[in-house]
Amino acid sequence: MTGLKAIAAAAALLAAAPAAAQTELIYNSYLPPFNETFQVGIRDFARRIEEESGGTIKVTIPDASLAPSDRQYEMVLDGIADMALLNISSVSQFVTLNRIGELPGHAPTAEAGSVALWETYQRYFAPLHQFEGVVVLSTHVLPGRQILSVGSRAPKRAEDLQGAKIWATSRPLIAAAEDLGGVPMVIQFGELQEFVSKGNLDLLFISAASAEAAGVLQDVTHVTKVPGGLGTISFVIIISEQRWNELTEEQQAAILRAAEDLPRRLGQANDASEAEVADAVARIPTTELDPETRGGLGPILDRQIDAWKAEATTAGIENPDEVLAFYRSVLERETAD
Repeated sequence: MTGLKAIAAAAALLAAAPAAAQTELIYNSYLPPFNETFQVGIRDFARRIEEESGGTIKVTIPDASLAPSDRQYEMVLDGIADMALLNISSVSQFVTLNRIGELPGHAPTAEAGSVALWETYQRYFAPLHQFEGVVVLSTHVLPGRQILSVGSRAPKRAEDLQGAKIWATSRPLIAAAEDLGGVPMVIQFGELQEFVSKGNLDLLFISAASAEAAGVLQDVTHVTKVPGGLGTISFVIIISEQRWNELTEEQQAAILRAAEDLPRRLGQANDASEAEVADAVARIPTTELDPETRGGLGPILDRQIDAWKAEATTAGIENPDEVLAFYRSVLERETAD
């Protein structure tokens, strides 16, 4: 009987012992739940991390953003959140290399551009540590931005953009608007419908799916398709380096497994959103610019590539042309039939 009592007592102690502590990671988001990047890059990625960790990591996504969209990097560095999605334009003053993904012609599809940016980042950019204080888990780009008219203009040549009021967002797109003689209008995405309805814009540097999300696709009168896009918007997913170092090796490995192929999945999701509006776009008068001449836009847009090469050299890239060639070789591989 004494032996049985001892076994029972031991069993009671084991039952009362606390389970292994679960690590919580706060993954901030400023995106709406219907957004493709939120669904794949935040919600699903968080779920995969929890599954890969065997439950030792709990990822919490706050109901509301803990900082403005352009302060996500500082938010993570300050320890307010552990993980975040960064728009490269919000850190362009010190992160220059990843802008290669935003250059003209570099996003024939979001999938191809996302994979090319990730492989280029790993091979050339990661060793230069432009993202101080954080660990980069993924990169991706949106589909190439095109020229959508919301007025009487139907651009077929570079000169057709002279004097146009143009909605543009990322740094390369704003530069393109200026270089083409237009007037860039920096307006919040949520205010786009109001400005279009009031006739305050002539052209949008945007994708069709984004125009649909903004509620303005029905106002588009003409589409000018630039091969590979005028440019695009690129993102990175980061985790605090301090928080990363606090994780066990097994937990770090679990996050990396969850992040495997994430750039491709994000690109595919954003391409799928473009496919959903393809029928509507097919009914809009469209001009497809010749890949060689690009309606005279080529020499103007190429200024951005030259500017990136100069910035890349300053950042420590010995041969920017080699990096560009590598990036484009991945694009070619990914878009091959």
